[in-house]
Amino acid sequence: MSTNFENQSCYFCDEIYLYPSSLITNRIDIWICYSCEDMRLPINYNERENGECCVCFEETTLIKLPTCNHKLCLKCCKTIYFGSTTNERPIHWREMIEYPDWPYELNEDDSEEMKYDEYIEFETKYFDIEKNSYNELITIRNNLITERPHWMNTEKFINYENISFRYHTEFVKLDKEWEEYNKNKTKGNGTCPLCRIPPI
Repeated sequence: MSTNFENQSCYFCDEIYLYPSSLITNRIDIWICYSCEDMRLPINYNERENGECCVCFEETTLIKLPTCNHKLCLKCCKTIYFGSTTNERPIHWREMIEYPDWPYELNEDDSEEMKYDEYIEFETKYFDIEKNSYNELITIRNNLITERPHWMNTEKFINYENISFRYHTEFVKLDKEWEEYNKNKTKGNGTCPLCRIPPI
């Protein structure tokens, strides 16, 4: 039986995770990733009640903070501990196309394994994924054709390499956009607004 996977965004950190998996869970009708729930704000979501939030004064669902007895609404928890923004969320790198499979069989003690090691060394030496654009990587590669072994210049491998270049350059771009998105969030000091106790 096939399983249908879908992307879910964590309410707190906005990062994307594939569901179903152990990396993200639905809690009181919001999605929360394992990192936010277990390591950054370990809240017991069964301890909730309706009332007035002491920060925004809205009548809403309140959750008890993990290291004190104070209760806040989810929206204020997000702002204080993780940051919030009205800016549009950029594409997260987990929403990208999948990384291409190595086009040769990888068997131990095999010449194909040697190809992989040889290419990793070649890639490290000539391709600066962090700095070069996709077109620059293609140009660098094309200028090195005569210096490469024949198997690196086959159509199958060139196609793999093109997809790999596209993946890496897109990843760098999205990672920078995500970093900028998080940097521009409004964020509190990461402690209880009443008693200043940290969450862990």
